[in-house]
This record gives sequence, C-alpha cells and structure tokens, in this order.
Amino acid sequence: MPPKGEGDAQPVRLESLAPQQLAELRANLNNEIQRLADGGNALTRAATTCNNARKAVEQLAASKKGQSIMLPLTSSLYVSGAVDDVEKVLVDIGTGYYVEMPVADAAKFYERRIKTLQDNISNIQGTLRERQNALMQVQAILQEKMAMAQASGARS
Repeated sequence: MPPKGEGDAQPVRLESLAPQQLAELRANLNNEIQRLADGGNALTRAATTCNNARKAVEQLAASKKGQSIMLPLTSSLYVSGAVDDVEKVLVDIGTGYYVEMPVADAAKFYERRIKTLQDNISNIQGTLRERQNALMQVQAILQEKMAMAQASGARS
C-alpha cells in the first residue's frame, strides 16, 4: 500500500477524541483565535493609517503653493509649515522605502493598499469565525464527555 501524503489526511471525528485530547485541541484553537484576532487588529490599524495618508494626500492636492499647514511629526506633535510643491509627494511604500509620486498616483496607491488590507481583514474574519465555531463544537463535546464521566463516577 502506498504511503499516505498530507493531502490524504482524513478528518477526525471530535466525538472519538478523549477528554485530554479535546482539552488540548481547545487550547490550540484558543491560541489560534488570539493570533488571528491580533493579526486582524494589526491590519485594521494599517488600513486606518493608509486611509489617513490618502486623506492627507487629497487635502494636499487641494492646497496652493505657499499655503500654511500643520505638519505631523508624530501622532500628537505638529509643526507649522508652508506647502512648497503640490504636484508631488513622498510615499512610504513599506520597509522604510519612499517613492516620489504625483499626488493623483499617491492617492491611487493608497486606495489599492487599503483595498488589499480590507480583503485580508475579510479573509482573517472568515477564518476567525470558522475557528470560533470549531471551538464551540469542541467545548460542547468536552462538556458532554465530562458530564458523562461524572455521571458514571457517581454511579460507581
């Protein structure tokens, strides 16, 4: 008989698992749910940052050369400045790399990035729902097995 590959794995019926195995599965699912939630939150923060950058680029496009503006140095520290060039901006494309782009191209870049992030967030949310459903099934079966164990122990 040929060896089974990873694609040949058969699903395991939860009812056939011992309480200890169910408890381990529950712990693994809880860890995975936490990691997925953390990842989804990080992607949501990234999408918010990109959306803020897109809005800033659009506001810059509406400005005029020499117009007074407040420039953010950090999320809570701003300095006054004046618009010098309303045609081009530096865009952070990731990992510390910046590219000079026309304002319209920068806005499109941020739109694409936001769409990609939102798609990834949707994928994570779907996986998160699946894992939460699996966790509820595992917990229900574990509770059922524990109740059966207690009932049989009380009869002895």
